[in-house]
Amino acid sequence: MKLHELLAIESNLETQAAKVRSDLANTFEKKRHLFEEKRTLFTPSAEGGQQVTETQSDLQTTVAKELAWVRPHIAKSWDASYRVAEANMTARADIVLEDGVTLAKDVPATSLLEMQKRLAEIMSLAQAVPTLDPAKGFRADEQRGQHIYKAREVRKNRTTKQPRVIVKYEATKEHPAQTELLNVDVAIGVIEEQEWSGMMTPAEKAELLDRIEKLARAVRSARSRANEAPVDTSKKIADSLLNYIFG
Repeated sequence: MKLHELLAIESNLETQAAKVRSDLANTFEKKRHLFEEKRTLFTPSAEGGQQVTETQSDLQTTVAKELAWVRPHIAKSWDASYRVAEANMTARADIVLEDGVTLAKDVPATSLLEMQKRLAEIMSLAQAVPTLDPAKGFRADEQRGQHIYKAREVRKNRTTKQPRVIVKYEATKEHPAQTELLNVDVAIGVIEEQEWSGMMTPAEKAELLDRIEKLARAVRSARSRANEAPVDTSKKIADSLLNYIFG
């Protein structure tokens, strides 16, 4: 048997063992009558009276019998976990990227499993990385230092509202001019806006996510190879432990 085959059934064995343990505990707590036998006889005092069985409950099983029934399920689960732990001591593989670069050698299968979880966390973090707005024309600003970007300068007029008399209709011989007092925007100066940012470019973020995904694939592949390790199915631990518990 290979380690990946045992891993596929280990959880099922534990689930089954947990169910039979729970069912038996429920029987012990709520069905005590199954382990008892009781009979009530009535014998009349009058001469010639016949003895009568008034109540009768039969013994259905024994605690020892029920424990013996559940024991094999527990033993299978314990032995499976023991064999997995034993196999994990020798189950190792290299983390190799798709281009053939080896990042780590002889990594234990348990570490590879943990690494998969950690990489998922890093991926979630990287996906939240903010990026520069391409519309602002950011460029690397070497004068400010590494990973600092400078947007294109924005110039715009500053205005203020000032009253102006607007002639709507010129005066004629027959009618006076028609005017209206309006508040209009009048330029009073120039604003120069300059923006810097320490965010990533969209391309840098895409490269970061790609590297994480490549490493995640390499770790999954390494774990798959590590789980090809053989399992010694002759190794058992449950019998000696359960013998001590149950006698």
